[in-house]
Amino acid sequence: MRYHKVAQFIPGKGDAWMYSESDDKGVVQRTLTYVPATGELERIPDPVVKFLFRPEKLMEAQAAEFLELWGRA
Repeated sequence: MRYHKVAQFIPGKGDAWMYSESDDKGVVQRTLTYVPATGELERIPDPVVKFLFRPEKLMEAQAAEFLELWGRA
């Protein structure tokens, strides 16, 4: 599996990080969005978007980082 992340600013909340887990062909398996300033976390186990959009713009994320956030209650 491969893991990617990208940040987007949300007024009043700060940066929101979107993480994606994909296979070697770029097919997205699951995603999550995390807002560190507020602690908001949204897990999407079966995302509508199944392919990475503009993967060259994404930062590489560590598997441990994604899995730690995914495992939060």
